[in-house]
Amino acid sequence: MKRALCILLFCALLLTGCSVEPTNIINDVEKDEPIRIVATIESTVPATATPVVTATPVVTLPPTKAPTAEPTATPTPTPTAEPTPEPDETPVPTAEPTATPDMDRGLQLVMIAQQYINYPYTRGGKSPDTGFDPSGFVYWCLTEMGLKVKRRNSAGYAEEEGWEKITRLSDLQPGDLVFFKTGDNENINCVCIHMGDNRMIYPSTSKQVVIITEINSYWTNAFQWARRPF
Repeated sequence: MKRALCILLFCALLLTGCSVEPTNIINDVEKDEPIRIVATIESTVPATATPVVTATPVVTLPPTKAPTAEPTATPTPTPTAEPTPEPDETPVPTAEPTATPDMDRGLQLVMIAQQYINYPYTRGGKSPDTGFDPSGFVYWCLTEMGLKVKRRNSAGYAEEEGWEKITRLSDLQPGDLVFFKTGDNENINCVCIHMGDNRMIYPSTSKQVVIITEINSYWTNAFQWARRPF
């Protein structure tokens, strides 16, 4: 019993971390004999360590941001077309030049004749519907002027004594009727309306339409005279 107590005591000393010196003697209570400890048993039993509680770091998450809504694009307003201002005055289209009563009579005849440029040449023709030959062209234009004339050929108009006779090309004025002998003809066979600036208008047999031509050397050689019907 005593031995058991000693052992328990020894164990208690071990547990408490006490060391037994080599000279220490424990008496055997039962036999009353000292018990020599041959070796020192040092065993440090660490005191029951208080468990260190490692604090779990609190991770602070950043606040969840609500998704930012994409800004709604402001619709571009449709530009309103500015109304086109009404002109103060309605533009009057430029009319073709027409003869007026107070205009020079010769220029009136030229302007009437110009309306029929490129109309067809027709032998014996005397109107826009049928076409023209030279004398028929003169007849139509003079009639449009309001003159009462008979339908004649070129030679017939050349002999009209009521009209002033012009014998030099340099004396010609717009509206004068100019007479020629062309080709091998012995008589006057062509009449043209003088336009001024050394030009004439007439239905051409070679071009087959009403044309404007210059009074070149060909016409100068064929020239006979002119008549001024006004």
